[in-house]
Amino acid sequence: MTTLPVPAPGPISDAVLVHRMARRDATALVELERRYGPTLYALVYGILMDPERAERLVAEVFEQVWHAAELLNQRHRGAYSWLRQAASGRAWQHRAPPESPCPLPEHRMSTRNLET
Repeated sequence: MTTLPVPAPGPISDAVLVHRMARRDATALVELERRYGPTLYALVYGILMDPERAERLVAEVFEQVWHAAELLNQRHRGAYSWLRQAASGRAWQHRAPPESPCPLPEHRMSTRNLET
């Protein structure tokens, strides 16, 4: 399994960005998206193997963090760990079951046909 690198925080800490988001500062959300969006996309794409679904799911996670910023701010939890956990959990929930490489036959032989 490949490990994704943890992006380095920018000059403004994640905690400050989350605090600003809790006060409804949309520029803080844009900064978190810029900082962590590509890594989260790679994580989700690796699970879903579908670029459109991965992009949509990552956008949903950032929308979720926007609405949960006040709670996240109160818990003093790192933004990246929360985002990664939310993205991974959602991706696994939305992952399609693997296709069967060999479909089952429509007709099954009766055991009576095998008797001699």
